[in-house]
Amino acid sequence: MRVGERVYWIGSGILGMNMTDELDCNVYLLDGGSEWAMIDTGAGYGVGRIVEELEKDGFRLDRLRYIALTHAHADHAGGAAEIRRRSGAAIAASELTAAMVEAADEEAMGLRQAREAGVYPADYSFAPCPADVKLRGGMKLRVGELTLDVLMTPGHSRDMAAYYCPELRTLFSGDTVFARGEIARLSTPDFSLEELRASLRKLVRLEVESLMPGHMAPVVRDGGLPIRQALRMFDRDEIPRSLV
Repeated sequence: MRVGERVYWIGSGILGMNMTDELDCNVYLLDGGSEWAMIDTGAGYGVGRIVEELEKDGFRLDRLRYIALTHAHADHAGGAAEIRRRSGAAIAASELTAAMVEAADEEAMGLRQAREAGVYPADYSFAPCPADVKLRGGMKLRVGELTLDVLMTPGHSRDMAAYYCPELRTLFSGDTVFARGEIARLSTPDFSLEELRASLRKLVRLEVESLMPGHMAPVVRDGGLPIRQALRMFDRDEIPRSLV
């Protein structure tokens, strides 16, 4: 489903349109012309349906250059190994995310705790996945005619990364901020309101027309508004509403 200039929404779960599998995050495809990038992969159960959505929009897996992960939580990275296997695309992830997905470190990524809380089925396990490109803030990924700037945005998790395409003024925000200025507050040890606020201050400096969050609906006009809304709450010493 096309949701912006050269951006397609090809996966989502119950906190979205539930188009692929209920556990999935939003999965996006960025069309760079000669090559493409996928942003996040969902939890793994819906990989076949994600591929169907991609093909329905006129794309093929064999032209996928990058699978860019925002963070290691299973709803975002659980399908990485299978999509990498099917496509041959390179997994691009922050150094912290890379360490967790390569080792399938379910404790570090919070999966054991989430599974015990009933968020994931008891038999769900994370498939280890090599990280081909290890990213740091300030790096760039070239995707055909387009660029993805890498920004480290800890808060929701310590390994959170966002990707900004300056040519399209489009921000893939992961779980840092959502369409109505919400955040996703967790009880995990690496969640930090202080770091989240600092990350929002980094993002608000960008010129964002389209916001592609990790859950719920994308924002296709004035995508900077949700960032400003969340920051206003923090500036009033209030906590933005949480999605979960």
